[in-house]
Amino acid sequence: MSNSAGGAVTKAEIQGSQVSMSVPIVSVVPAAMAKPQIQSLQVFRGLAALAVVAHHAVVSTSAFVGAVPAWAMSVFGLGYLGVDFFFVLSGFIIMYAHFGDAGTGPAVKPYAFKRLVRIFPAYLPISLAIMALYAALPSLSGAADRGYSLLSSLLLLPAAGPPALSVAWTLVHELMFYAVFLLFFISRRWLVAGLTVWAALILLSHQVQSPTGWLRYPLSMLNIEFMLGVLAAWVVKSWAPRRWLVNGWAWVIGVGVVVAWLGLALIQGELKAYPRMLFAFGLALLIVGFAVREQSAKLYWPGLLLLMGNASYSIYLVHNPLLSITQRLAARLGLAWGGAVVFGVVCSLLAGYAYYLAVERPALRLSQNFSKAR
Repeated sequence: MSNSAGGAVTKAEIQGSQVSMSVPIVSVVPAAMAKPQIQSLQVFRGLAALAVVAHHAVVSTSAFVGAVPAWAMSVFGLGYLGVDFFFVLSGFIIMYAHFGDAGTGPAVKPYAFKRLVRIFPAYLPISLAIMALYAALPSLSGAADRGYSLLSSLLLLPAAGPPALSVAWTLVHELMFYAVFLLFFISRRWLVAGLTVWAALILLSHQVQSPTGWLRYPLSMLNIEFMLGVLAAWVVKSWAPRRWLVNGWAWVIGVGVVVAWLGLALIQGELKAYPRMLFAFGLALLIVGFAVREQSAKLYWPGLLLLMGNASYSIYLVHNPLLSITQRLAARLGLAWGGAVVFGVVCSLLAGYAYYLAVERPALRLSQNFSKAR
């Protein structure tokens, strides 16, 4: 869940402003301050966060409440794929937001400031709280050995050990992508060269063996999903006038690819890395189609889905440690597996939205005011 996988994805961002984002689950402008939204992307971000929560809910229910039926584990277990959406969306939004900034060195400083401020103010309180809880209550996690890396936990840098907040591994990938994207401010050619070399190293390394230790971050196949998002943004920026995009074929093909892939995954179990890139490709087409479509026609979505999209980053941050608590409570209450899963998901969504209102949104407002004052 760097996302992806936060605030609103706005039309200004899709048209090239510098105040956008990208995490699982992350964007830069809080909802109360946002310009008109590209609502489809915001809704999909919320649904991706919900999928990740459902995935962890069935895992925690199985650990603390009791056996979950195999069909439920198969269906809800695929919720981990919400992270793939966050990664593709991250590459898409950040490329679109900065498309006109290639070769503009002065844009680096505000870019870096906004990226770091978008992640850390909401993340660090949760990470520090988790480390404190693990010190006081080692049995809080369902894992037998919950060792973690301070480097990853505090700075979100690649390390051999995992971060204390388990889902923060996605944020490590986000920061790496932010760092590589700095090449864009030299020139577009530098970014293309950098991403090409990175992708080649990833593919070559997997021909030898799966990377381990800290190398599992920079050499993960999941990093290619950011690149697919960057490519999708370039397609929309360059080919938006093409009729096949405007008429919606991109999202139709994307939905077809995603549904077909999910069907195969349910039948065959988890697929290997390369076929998973096909799923990410379908997500990229989905994003392209809806982003282009909503520039020419307003789409209406339920307000509750938009609220969930606004709070998706906070939901992502708080849900897993909260599930360790709610599912233990569900067991004490004698809830069946279905009731326990619903209980955990609802509590996670409500707590995430509360954290968004209390911490994430105020932090974004303060950072934006600070940026303006400078």
